Amino acid sequence: MCRVRATPVERSSPIANQYSSNTMNANKADATIHSTSQNSNLRVLICSENVPPQVNGIARRVGMYADGLRNLGCDVDVLHPDSGVSKVLSHVNPWNFTARMMIVHPAQLFKLLATPYDVVHIVMPANLSGMWILAAFKILRCIKCESKPALVVSWHCNIVDYIKHFSIGPLRFLMYAFFFLLFGMLPMISDRVLTPTKKSEPRLVALWERSVGKRAGVCFTGVDKTEFSPAMKESKWGRNWLASKEKYLKRENKKFLLVCVGRLSPEKGVDELIKVLPRLPDCALWLVGDGPFRPELERLARVLDVPVKFLGYQSGEALHSVYAVADLFVCPSLTETFGQTVNEALASQVRVALPNVPVFAEAYGEAIPSDAFWKPLDQSDMANAISRQLVRHSRNDPTGLPDLDKLKTWNDACHALLGEYRHAFQDRQHTFTLFSWIYFPIWCAFTISTTISFFVFAQIRSVCGGSVRLFFRSAAEDMLIKVQSFQRLPSFESLNRMEAAEKRPVRSRSE
Repeated sequence: MCRVRATPVERSSPIANQYSSNTMNANKADATIHSTSQNSNLRVLICSENVPPQVNGIARRVGMYADGLRNLGCDVDVLHPDSGVSKVLSHVNPWNFTARMMIVHPAQLFKLLATPYDVVHIVMPANLSGMWILAAFKILRCIKCESKPALVVSWHCNIVDYIKHFSIGPLRFLMYAFFFLLFGMLPMISDRVLTPTKKSEPRLVALWERSVGKRAGVCFTGVDKTEFSPAMKESKWGRNWLASKEKYLKRENKKFLLVCVGRLSPEKGVDELIKVLPRLPDCALWLVGDGPFRPELERLARVLDVPVKFLGYQSGEALHSVYAVADLFVCPSLTETFGQTVNEALASQVRVALPNVPVFAEAYGEAIPSDAFWKPLDQSDMANAISRQLVRHSRNDPTGLPDLDKLKTWNDACHALLGEYRHAFQDRQHTFTLFSWIYFPIWCAFTISTTISFFVFAQIRSVCGGSVRLFFRSAAEDMLIKVQSFQRLPSFESLNRMEAAEKRPVRSRSE
């Protein structure tokens, strides 16, 4: 194990949560894990396969939670694949070669069980070793009732939505069955399930609440308002981005710059944003980020002959300032659990446009105008929502801009997380139901076989250089891309349309 450090957390005083009253309730929780009200003795184990310096929302959140809890006086250990512990094995993630998965050796598991943790926090999804750790602590608690750790699971991915969007027919049913067989044990081995918003993973939350009879909690997300700020426009990188923006818009003969930040993978819906650009003749688009879907997006932009600039991965001041120069920030994803990039854009005082999905409606419904949301998968409504926000921007209309004082900081998020830890400690169960004891050996066998399958698939993909083709078709072979993160495969009909479009002459566009 090691103590993962991320960017230092802001030390501003707690403020009321803009998006949910649960924050205030969590901060007012009277019960504490220790007999004292101080957090200085609180020992927390966070187990996650996503940690800094990985570039994704989960890794960012884990790093900020670890730092924030330490700043509040907690002693935090972070167990992860690259923690340097000899008894924590790791292998490449077969769906995302930029990440790794871990396998905890039994010797390391016994060492963890012997450590007097107050809270064991497992960050999901697909963290099988974390689930084994939870199960081991729960069994120890059933044997020794004085075993005190509160067992907490936080879920940060809409896997069920991925299954819905990226599978068909019998495959979808099998994937649903796999999901519930693998994760159906969570309500039995945990004391608290947390999601970034109440609507983040409704099926998992419903499973938890039906099984336990108690409401799930929320692990809020903050933003560092010193990093993401309108003032970043005046920084060195901000001035560079402004000059690049003016040059790019002049070359393309456009008036407005749309910015989208995120991983370029099919579930992010960036292709839908590119497809709507022909309806927005005054707009150009900057895409910040990279991923396996980039070649297809570049091809799509060429076919549609629309101005899209791919900026690749950005970090530090370059990332912070690119928000500030945007005329409008657009997040087209339908599968987000919170949308941290939206939070960062709002902190930069940039207007945003979003699909009207439950997560965004809950998290940002009070922060942006209702007409800035569009009906999912409706390109006409999407173009109208973007146009309405651009009209406000061109008029310097102050309505629709967020109140910075109401945006939640990471310090606030960590205070709320401590409140959830207290609730988990209060709700501890020291027994297994009969069904749990019957289901437990089946679940163990299933998770072990799943881990072995993941490991074997990872080795196969590594040997193949990361590319595994699921089907072959000579006319479309070059259009197939790597299978990554529950990727949506293009249908034969869409491939035919793309193939026909590529045969039409397209005006060349200089970079």
